[in-house]
Amino acid sequence: MKQLTLLATAVLLFASSPASAAIRTVTLTVENMTCVTCGPVVKKSLSRISGVTAVEVSAEAHTATVTYDDAKTSTKALIAATTNAGYPSQVRK
Repeated sequence: MKQLTLLATAVLLFASSPASAAIRTVTLTVENMTCVTCGPVVKKSLSRISGVTAVEVSAEAHTATVTYDDAKTSTKALIAATTNAGYPSQVRK
């Protein structure tokens, strides 16, 4: 009986996790990056988001490439983070 209960608990734990969760990478076009301190501010604002695993910022290209766990965050949250830091962004097409 104990084994059945443990098995049922394990099945429920694994079944409740999102099936479509994945590590994703997105490039954002970031506005207002005009000086040497802008890139680090954008990087810090994105790095603080739970689920973000890597951030590369190019002030010259006005972009931020972000790798994140889509079960923990979204592009909407990434855009909000840069916008709240004073650097509005959008997903690069």
